[in-house]
Parts: sequence; structure tokens; C-alpha cells
Amino acid sequence: MTGKRRAGRPSGPPAAAPKPAPPSTPELQHPPESGESGASAGAPRSRAASRSRRRRRRRSAVRLPDRAIVFVGPMAAGKTSLGKRVARELGVPFVDTDAVFVRQHGAITDFFAAHGEPEFRRIEADVIAQELAHRGGRIVALGGGAVLTERTRELLASFPVVLLMTTQEAVLRTANLSRRPLLRDDPNAWGRILEERRPLYEEVSDVTYRTDRATKEQLARRVAQWARSFGKKRGPIPGTGEQTPPTRSEA
Repeated sequence: MTGKRRAGRPSGPPAAAPKPAPPSTPELQHPPESGESGASAGAPRSRAASRSRRRRRRRSAVRLPDRAIVFVGPMAAGKTSLGKRVARELGVPFVDTDAVFVRQHGAITDFFAAHGEPEFRRIEADVIAQELAHRGGRIVALGGGAVLTERTRELLASFPVVLLMTTQEAVLRTANLSRRPLLRDDPNAWGRILEERRPLYEEVSDVTYRTDRATKEQLARRVAQWARSFGKKRGPIPGTGEQTPPTRSEA
């Protein structure tokens, strides 16, 4: 049996019905499985953070001087307290040569009274030379009068030296006078001693920071940044004979 096809009707099997489009509103769409989105997004962030930390460590390792960074300055200028903060910032040891002397020879005031200043300065210079002979980065804080010894000044020519300065008013305001009988008994002695030693401090130092004009946290970051980018001034690296780069100074 045959028949006529209706006009306009296509031949062949009927076309499949179109599939409905997915809902476009966010509330009608299926949410992702729990943890799926966070894990996929968190992994790249974690890897990027890890790479960033490794880059920072590599930069610090490259820029840090390969020898001690020495802090000099007048009494109560903050050499020990700031030195410890900078050492933590750089991830290196901290040494206070006065503390080393006390451990080996007893209280400095008692040693002065028993043996006199010349003998104290001689042994102090030996202690400083021993500490600076250690290879690798570290922070070494010297006593206020260490620069009086010529042997020590000559040795400092081969090391980065940071001079910390402040004012007599700031020292008398912040220092523990019970631990500093010289200041307690004669408050003006600090200024007189500084003026006598100032030329020697300036002779040995590469950069100067005022500890009365910023917080210790700010100063620690600034000194650490300077130390990482430091190019050493004059003389050979101790024990190697290698010449060091020219002086670089900042205010």
C-alpha cells in the first residue's frame, strides 16, 4: 500500500528532540563536591608560597656577608639589644664580646680595679680577635671602648662595621643607671667620652644608625637589609688573602 507524503514534510526518520539547556541561575546549578574546589585551588597557592619561601632563603643566603658584621658605638647605644634582633632577622649567631670577657675573666669593673685598664684592653683585643676569626655570618657587638686599641681598629678594616649612635639625653632617659655606675655618678661623662672616641668610631665604621630616631624593629630591618646588600670595603678577607670590594656607605 502506498500513499502520498504530506507537502512540506521531510523524508526519513523524524529528527531527535533538542536537549534542554542547563539552568543559568547559580542557585539551580549543582554545587561542587565538598573539598573539591578548595583542594584544587589551594594546591597552586601552596606550591607558589613554597617557591616564594625558597627564593627568599636563596636571596638571603647569597647576600649575607661571609664574615662577622661588627657593631660599635658608645655605652648604652643599643649594640646588644639591636644586635640580637638583627641576628634573628638574618638567622645568624649573636656574640657580645663583653659577655665573653665576663665568662672568661669575671666582672669587668672588678678586673679594672685589680689589673688596670691597659691589661683589660689587651685581653679585650684578644677576645675580639678570637671571635672575629670564626668564619661565616654572625653579629658581634663590641664594648664601647674597644676601638681605643689600635690592633682592634686594624682588624676591623676587613669587616662590615655598623656604628650605633644616640644622644646623652636618650641614654639618661632609657638606660638602667643601677647597672651603669659611671652614668649614675657622673651623668655628663657619657658626652665627654663620646667626643673623645667619636673620631675612632667614624674611622672604623661603614654605616651609622641613630638608635634614638626609630624603633628597634624598624632599625633591625634596616640594618639587616644593609647587611644583605653589603659590598665590603678594604683589605683581604681574614685568612684567605682574597681582596674585598670597595667601601659602600649609607647614612
